[in-house]
Amino acid sequence: MAIFDAHLNLLKEHQNLPGLEGSPDILLPNYDGFGLANLSPSISLWLGGPELSSPVFADAILNQFAPKYKRVVMLLVDALGYNQLIRLMEQNKSDFWQRKLGDSKLFPITSISPSTTASALTTIWTGTTPHEHGIIGYEMWVKSLGMVINTIVHSPITFWGDVGGLARAGFDPVSFLGLPPLGELFTNSGIESHAFVPAGIANSGLSKMHHVGTQLHGYTAESDFLANMRDLLNSRPNNRKFVYAYWSHVDSLMHRYGTYNERVTEQFRSFSDAFERIFLDKLEPWAREDTLFLLTADHGSVETPYNPAYGLRSRPELMDMLVMQPTCEGRLPFLYLKPGQEEAVRQYFEHAWPGEFSLITRQQVLDSELLGRGTPNSDLSNRIGDLVAIPHGSTYLWWVNKANVMLGRHGGLHPDEMLVPLYALPLN
Repeated sequence: MAIFDAHLNLLKEHQNLPGLEGSPDILLPNYDGFGLANLSPSISLWLGGPELSSPVFADAILNQFAPKYKRVVMLLVDALGYNQLIRLMEQNKSDFWQRKLGDSKLFPITSISPSTTASALTTIWTGTTPHEHGIIGYEMWVKSLGMVINTIVHSPITFWGDVGGLARAGFDPVSFLGLPPLGELFTNSGIESHAFVPAGIANSGLSKMHHVGTQLHGYTAESDFLANMRDLLNSRPNNRKFVYAYWSHVDSLMHRYGTYNERVTEQFRSFSDAFERIFLDKLEPWAREDTLFLLTADHGSVETPYNPAYGLRSRPELMDMLVMQPTCEGRLPFLYLKPGQEEAVRQYFEHAWPGEFSLITRQQVLDSELLGRGTPNSDLSNRIGDLVAIPHGSTYLWWVNKANVMLGRHGGLHPDEMLVPLYALPLN
């Protein structure tokens, strides 16, 4: 059977957050062989690269692969959840991914926490968990800079349009990370590393953080992206290669229209058709030999209909109990409390949103290994709030000083945002 979902029950049983055991709308990340944190260590194993910090996939997954590959091509579709991909394939039997299932294997694996792009991509590009690399959330308090930063565009969170503005505060993305990225480790092991990313972010701070030692290929549209990646593989050099490709449109449209909206689905189908026609069908036989193609995602998403009750601008009583606005994600708010306010904050949440959030402490986050394990980032505790709000269902908080127009979100622990696909297609 091409779809390996027998271990879904195992993932659902892995619940060790206080008070959340058995919650059907909560799925914790798995760092022990069934999660995104295990992907890069497994790729390194297949290519004959170094051992990374996190373990490789569990035998239940690893045994379905060959022990070695000459080339691994990984397409990461931002926000393509496992449940979303399954639904798409069930709705259209002629869909490319459905048609190729007989030659492929499809596993559900978990994202990391927070289930968001900057955290997940840093896990991929370092082979470490958020507990180790310390990039936790879209918005993150950094004590050494004295500010909350946007971890995608690397600017102070209150500065609109100031992309890369942290550089003026002495911020260097490479030294800030403090870990050798995958491309550097692969290069030292004789493995070529390539990354295909939209031209607009090819030289961003996050890209600089991740892509040391990696050959960057900025693209404008799917046509040059897929054709250039095909031509790279069709070139004669038969050396070991890791080829990473990032495609963002599912995430962009999901935020605007919702996870299962027709506009999201049709865009992914259109991309899939182009992928088959431009890339896969035109690969030469030598490019297919000993080559493994992987489709995965950084996270999924959950539909979040607009609800003004979740806006914090109309809740000054709660904001007065905090030392600053929440950080991290609307689907996983980190709350920094004024002294002596914990019980008052708990009572406020229960009164304002009864049963819609569970509040856990910083220590409970660390003890439960929600962010992973390993040697902790030296600033980790400062970057986690005194309390962390775990949303149930489609709830969220909104504290940004602009209109709330997002109908889809991620960052939390709902199965739709936590489960991502590992779709594996050997090309020879």
